[in-house]
Amino acid sequence: PRVGGRVAPLGGRGAAGVASIPGGAAVIIRAHGVGRAVYEALEARGLTVVDATCPFVERIHRLVSEASKAGRRPVIFGSRTHPEVVGISGWCDEPLVVESPEEFETWLREDPKRRDLPLTLVAQTTSNQNLWKKFEEIIKFLCTNAEKFDTICKATENRQTAAAALAARSDAMLVVGDRTSSNTRQLAAICETHCGRVWLVDNAAELADCDFSGIHTIGITAGASTPAWIIKEVNQTMDEIKTVETVETAAAEESFEALLDASIKTLNTGDTVIGTVVAIGTTEVQVDLGTKHAGYIPCEEVSADPNVKPEDVLHIG
Repeated sequence: PRVGGRVAPLGGRGAAGVASIPGGAAVIIRAHGVGRAVYEALEARGLTVVDATCPFVERIHRLVSEASKAGRRPVIFGSRTHPEVVGISGWCDEPLVVESPEEFETWLREDPKRRDLPLTLVAQTTSNQNLWKKFEEIIKFLCTNAEKFDTICKATENRQTAAAALAARSDAMLVVGDRTSSNTRQLAAICETHCGRVWLVDNAAELADCDFSGIHTIGITAGASTPAWIIKEVNQTMDEIKTVETVETAAAEESFEALLDASIKTLNTGDTVIGTVVAIGTTEVQVDLGTKHAGYIPCEEVSADPNVKPEDVLHIG
């Protein structure tokens, strides 16, 4: 799309940096987001900015920024080179980026004093939920002053859960999507823990390289950014293969669409809703409302009594 003339996307393929953007161009910041310094540089140049940063990612920016201001050290679980993590790191001071629970535990054990540091943990939105639970266990047993915020996208979590269930009852799994996509690779890894044969394919043409002999039930899942037409093309191709071999396609596309539809359910002002507490921070309580948009309750609004602390009356779960 073009907004007011030329468009230079930033935060991925497109503009190499603010300095390379031609004057008068509109800049689209993609869903992964960028660091604070990029916004400041764009503003200094007077460029038009169309900010398409995912609301979930924007929330992580705010969490790590507030943590830094409060003297806490942000710990980011994710891929160091992923654009989303690079952007998150740009909103705080001296962030610690770890790519696995084991790396975080090693860092803590290297210096016993680190266990008492004020730490704030967040996760890349497409992280593996099972690995995040391991972080929670580490915090519980090794840290004395750590807070955590489950920032994994709800739609991603639902998709991972559905993919795991599908893989457990299938002879093989097809994961459709870009191999460079973080959430697609995570889906493939999750499927591999439940199913012995897993293929990650970019499109239907790559099915020719898959050996379906001896397989009766195949589950199909797809990364969040995989275009619907590619998923349908893979389903259609599998239907054609069915006429030659005994292959049943257990396609998860429809169930994922239903999950995504539910995740963007509209909430209206004045609605009475029931939520589950998922995190208790120093400034707010995060509540899962069963939709794409989480709920956030400022600590001062938890009770009319100023002496009541959120952790005294609320508990995760």
